[in-house]
Amino acid sequence: MEFAANIANLGKYSVGVLATAQLSFPTTTEQVQSVLREIGVDGLRYGEIIVLEYSIGIKGLAGKLGEFVPIDELNYLASRIAELTPEEREKFTAAVSHGEYGDNMQDLINLTYNLDCYDFLPDVRTEEEYGRWLVDHHQEFRLPEKARLYFDYESYGEDTCINEGGDFSEQGYIYNNRTRFQEVYDGQHVPEKYRVFRYPLQTKVRPSRSGKGRDSPSRKRP
Repeated sequence: MEFAANIANLGKYSVGVLATAQLSFPTTTEQVQSVLREIGVDGLRYGEIIVLEYSIGIKGLAGKLGEFVPIDELNYLASRIAELTPEEREKFTAAVSHGEYGDNMQDLINLTYNLDCYDFLPDVRTEEEYGRWLVDHHQEFRLPEKARLYFDYESYGEDTCINEGGDFSEQGYIYNNRTRFQEVYDGQHVPEKYRVFRYPLQTKVRPSRSGKGRDSPSRKRP
């Protein structure tokens, strides 16, 4: 799954100089340092970055991420998504579209841990389909076969959707089943395994004992 950010050196960007590079997630400290080195962020003269654009394979997710999201949080979210099964990823995408939890990075990361809070029907995308699904699965009553010819499935599905607070997304129908939402991530402490941000190592040149540079001509003995 694609998850990448086009990042720029904020100090240079603020004065009209565009120094950018793309960083793909999940990532490593070495890859982060390489990209920072490429855009001139060294932690000394330049220490801040800005995200100019996201390329993410989950519809609607990029629009929920800001310009100044920390690299470690982006790596945390991308890693959590990568750890989901294809079915869970579809459910996550539908939950993002549902919008109940997604106002900030803390919510989005916690959402990956709380997919059991939602019931998801990937084959149901309209009120009528939902009404038929409810009748076929005898959710509230058993409808005689002859009555099925005259039953208003669309209205039944629409009313149930409204009562449940559900949504029809491109991935299917989803609604909150009222399971308690667990706050796994507190919004501050990214687990060690997902922390990758570190400025590039600085090269230090040791002065020679004589006080002369490496390229200075040596004095000849008399």
